[in-house]
Amino acid sequence: MSITTKRGDEGTTDLLFGGKSSKTAPQVEALGEVDELNAVLGLARVAMDGEAAEVIDQIQKWLVTLMGELAMPEGKDEAYEKAGFGRITEKEIEWVENLSGGIEGDRKFEGWLRPGETGGELAARLHLARTVARRAERSAWKVSEKVATRELRIFLNRLSDAFWLMARKSEEALG
Repeated sequence: MSITTKRGDEGTTDLLFGGKSSKTAPQVEALGEVDELNAVLGLARVAMDGEAAEVIDQIQKWLVTLMGELAMPEGKDEAYEKAGFGRITEKEIEWVENLSGGIEGDRKFEGWLRPGETGGELAARLHLARTVARRAERSAWKVSEKVATRELRIFLNRLSDAFWLMARKSEEALG
């Protein structure tokens, strides 16, 4: 099957389980912003190695899960569960909170942030991920809670905090 289906030429896009939606619907906007976040994280990931790259890889896996949730038409929970797709839960939120807590430690951050000030490319990429995560979170609040669950929204909020901390840690490494 070709990637070029021409099904979206009239301003609609496919959702899971045969659903369709306008490309300007809040659900599709949120889905696109999470997809953008995943791509932006790819930019950060190629500048990392070791454990930091593994952290980003795990987050990207969860973003794919989150996109599945956002691509589910309202009322199709049973089909979604039957298909075996995952969901963002308190477990993933706790993982991100622990990540942030481990980075923050006893650090005290003061003053306004100016991404790129230290000249660190990785930090600038992580700050871009932070802002895209915030936008995706705001968009998720415009989507029905039957699709964008509380956990999904909180997860996006916690991710943006984690990216801020990761960026600051990267800046500290530059001296």
